[in-house]
Amino acid sequence: MLKNNDPGGFGSVMIRSNSRRMKKPSLGKSLIFSLLVLLQATTLSAGSLSWLDDVIQASMRQADPKLVASRPARLFARESAELGDDSLGVLARRSDELSQTARIVDDPAAGLVEARFTRLIAGNDELARDFARLTTAEKKLAVQMGEAAQKLARRFPGRSDAMIRSMGADGLSAVAVYGDDVAEVLAAEGPQAVNVLRKTGRSGWKFFSETVLPNKQKLAATGVLTAFMVAPEEFVDMAGQATDFAVRQFASAGIQLATAVGGGAVAGLETAVGTWLESKGLNFTMVRYVGMFLAGWVVFSSAMVLFGLPGRVAMAPVRLALWPLRRILKFARG
Repeated sequence: MLKNNDPGGFGSVMIRSNSRRMKKPSLGKSLIFSLLVLLQATTLSAGSLSWLDDVIQASMRQADPKLVASRPARLFARESAELGDDSLGVLARRSDELSQTARIVDDPAAGLVEARFTRLIAGNDELARDFARLTTAEKKLAVQMGEAAQKLARRFPGRSDAMIRSMGADGLSAVAVYGDDVAEVLAAEGPQAVNVLRKTGRSGWKFFSETVLPNKQKLAATGVLTAFMVAPEEFVDMAGQATDFAVRQFASAGIQLATAVGGGAVAGLETAVGTWLESKGLNFTMVRYVGMFLAGWVVFSSAMVLFGLPGRVAMAPVRLALWPLRRILKFARG
């Protein structure tokens, strides 16, 4: 019988070598498994908005035949990276804030929400299974945004996907709350325009679209546009009227606000007249007040003419004030 008296001999070396070879596949499998787990976790963390993306695109393809044959690029790629794991929850909370600003109460029954979602996805079982795992607020958000996207696809065929990509997820949520009449401005101005709706509501949006945007270039050149986008509530009150601060800021850009009243209008008029006189080298106190009087009287008399007062009557006080000067000039010529 042969005995192995050498514990460190050839047999031991073979056993250790075989053991190492057996362990290598286990180590490789562990690494692969770890990578798969990490990849799955990353996919899940970014998957909620990707799922919403699929829902919205499915709803749009039902409404717009031009989108049926093509699959547009991801709509919310930027938000997926920014919001992280709880992206749908974050969007749902922001949407509720918008609804509160708009004083809209929308709390449909669970069965109705599910029925509306089923119509949106046209029987897509995979989307339906994921929908069942969402919270109540997230389900309502998915339905509202899907229906808003479908309306945009009908109203703007062939370009609704590009509009939604420009306005972002918050922009589409704002369309769901305020209606598709705000969509074109949101698409043109980008997600930051949602801040106007969030902080000032419909009245501030009217001021934004009718007063700010027509003067966008002048306001941007002086930094007023940036200030407005950050804090629109400083420029317009809840009744949609320009504040004194807005009057002064717009006047610094050479824009006189017709909606301003009271002391704000006077301050704005003085700033506007002073800016013009400064450019001419004539910004003296007396000259500035004379210029304010003349500018104010022109505005007042113009308003009187619009109300039916004859122009000659409206300008009578000006002629009376200039009468001594006219007499002096006439005497000098004579």
